[in-house]
Amino acid sequence: MATTVSKATLKVQIEESIELNGTQRGAKLVHSFKNIAQIDERVMTVPSYDVNVLLLSSSAGAGTYATTAFKYARITNLDDSNYLTITMQSGSAGSKCVSKLLPKNSMLITSTALSGSSAGVSFGAFNDFTAVKASASTGSVDMSLFVATT
Repeated sequence: MATTVSKATLKVQIEESIELNGTQRGAKLVHSFKNIAQIDERVMTVPSYDVNVLLLSSSAGAGTYATTAFKYARITNLDDSNYLTITMQSGSAGSKCVSKLLPKNSMLITSTALSGSSAGVSFGAFNDFTAVKASASTGSVDMSLFVATT
């Protein structure tokens, strides 16, 4: 199949700016992700139980992205007062990482590599995550998801 989509570079900019005690401080960082061919962007309502928000596999499908094509994701909690619990897990190694995403905050994912242990054992190896799940602390919470792949 011949494509009509021209690959492009996704630029992500992070900027801190503060005037503290009369002195301006901060930094501006720009990271480029080359050869991006697909973008998914959505706002979804997350209930108070775990739901899949991003899946990785050997091939793409509905809500699933090819692990080798994944480059970047941003998850933003759009709620004013309730947090989201974000769980990244690896199906093959059983590792998971759980984060609390506070209201009006974002989380960036730029690598599929994940390691962790519920048993507290020392670091072993990185494995690709297979799922990102989200659950709301109270009621339902709106969440923004942006995913870029090659």
